[in-house]
Amino acid sequence: MNRTLEVTDAELQELDFLVKKEWRGSLVELNHTRAFAYKDALKERIKLLEQFSEKLSALKPAAREIMIEDYSASSPDGVRHHPANPVNCG
Repeated sequence: MNRTLEVTDAELQELDFLVKKEWRGSLVELNHTRAFAYKDALKERIKLLEQFSEKLSALKPAAREIMIEDYSASSPDGVRHHPANPVNCG
């Protein structure tokens, strides 16, 4: 079932950021869990997040600013942080 949702560019960018943040977190969680059933659930979640991210990226060029493969060197941990929550690099 297809649904329609109207969002502003800023909302789209924030949604894209959150999806990719959850994707990264799920990858880390996948690498740290030993329970096979939970691993399978995480793999499904990762797949769903990747599909959602692709759809978001296709909507607006602004959503492409934060790419899944982008491990920005702007922070010490290699994770691109949201501008509203900067990391103290000093």
